[in-house]
Amino acid sequence: MENILVIRFSSLGDIILTTPVYRNLKELKPGCKVTVAVKEKYAGILEGNPNIDLLLKLAEGESVWRFIQRVRQERFTTVIDLHANLRSRLISFFSGAGQVLRYKKAAWIRRMFVSRRIQSPELDRHTVDRYLDALETLGRAKISAQNILVVQTAFLGDAVLTTPLFDAIKQSLPKSQITVLCTPQTKDIFEGNKQVDQVLVFDKRGAERSGRSLWKWSQRLKGRYDTAIIPHRSFRSAFLIWLARVPQRIGFSRSQGKFFLTHVVPFEWGTHDAERNMKLLSVIGISGVKPELSLPDDKNDPLLDDFLSAHKIPSRGNWIGMNPGSVWRTKRWLPERFAEVADKLIEETGSTLILFGGRADQEAVDKTYQNIKRKDKTVNLCAQTDLKTLTRMIKRCALFLTNDSGPMHIACAYKVPVVAIFGPTTKELGFFPYGDQSAVVQVDLECRPCALHGGNRCPLEHFECMKKITSDMVVSACRKYLKT
Repeated sequence: MENILVIRFSSLGDIILTTPVYRNLKELKPGCKVTVAVKEKYAGILEGNPNIDLLLKLAEGESVWRFIQRVRQERFTTVIDLHANLRSRLISFFSGAGQVLRYKKAAWIRRMFVSRRIQSPELDRHTVDRYLDALETLGRAKISAQNILVVQTAFLGDAVLTTPLFDAIKQSLPKSQITVLCTPQTKDIFEGNKQVDQVLVFDKRGAERSGRSLWKWSQRLKGRYDTAIIPHRSFRSAFLIWLARVPQRIGFSRSQGKFFLTHVVPFEWGTHDAERNMKLLSVIGISGVKPELSLPDDKNDPLLDDFLSAHKIPSRGNWIGMNPGSVWRTKRWLPERFAEVADKLIEETGSTLILFGGRADQEAVDKTYQNIKRKDKTVNLCAQTDLKTLTRMIKRCALFLTNDSGPMHIACAYKVPVVAIFGPTTKELGFFPYGDQSAVVQVDLECRPCALHGGNRCPLEHFECMKKITSDMVVSACRKYLKT
């Protein structure tokens, strides 16, 4: 039997934050004995915890050497130091345990931020995530999963970046049944996927936005699944699955509803979102799989041919797709510069340029179209395509020029060369175009990124992140993927 000592002497808040560690230890090492070294005055907060077998209390005024003698008598096989100060290091060193794990405190990084305002991605990580990182060497518990529910009710791009999960699950668990819970706006992303057995549509932003609808969905889902995987980091998604009493609920440590989850996976900035999502599968024993974006691939689509004919779009020859819109206004590059790029690319390649966008993008797309001189080689399809038609049109493009948006990920899934314009967001947030045939055009500014998703106005009211990107910069990036 493994005999594990966890050290966290103080203070009250820090000790409370260690509680996920004990649950994870019991899952990782069934049958292990978990002892916690804690100051006597804080021990009460841990008494009665079902995942703790013994409390080793440090009395007021007790010497470190006397405490080390008590530790050695317990013959621990592993020590996990979640305090990382001089005293805990001495105890770990002289404990006699064969393995010592220690959390990374990032104290120096914090001091530099306080004294010099020096930023670091490490500052975004919660202390709970750091504590759980200390368990990585022990490995993660593999849990059984056969009836799996994947919850992704976010936007289009998030839906596309969820698709690599399905192939990975089916390869490792071929007998599993995969159900996807999504919104009406993204259902076409999942319905044609051969690895998905069922798609459930939850109109959470429309007719089913009420709390009563949420309850009805929880009752509909109850008893049908043994595992729920929740890439979407929203409170409502986690709460819904908790209400449905799905036994195993897997999500990210930065989920707004993470206290509703049974298994929490660290969320890492600086990693592409497709790769982050794959880490959720480590809980069910799937790891080391390279994510592959996957969308339906209908080679013969007579309805698309009819659509092309109706809009007088040549079915032969190169198309250049252009997406001037985005959900967030600050993610939209200037329409007049999109138009400048359109005219230059048409002139250089003779290609047909197609403008894409939804109803919310109408203003940005129409302004772009109005500024294009070569309207004879331009087709404005804004608000003219449903999602299925949009994906099939993007698939046929020789190049896709876009803002940071959902259609960008569709192009990547079909391995269409992508040139993406990033303003308020940056690649480090993890939503950059995924694949070898892609380029991001951006400028370095201290104020970037200003938000996780962008916003409807520049916080500093100068919008330099987009204004400083010139049409020549974008054309130069596009030329790498186009033949004259």
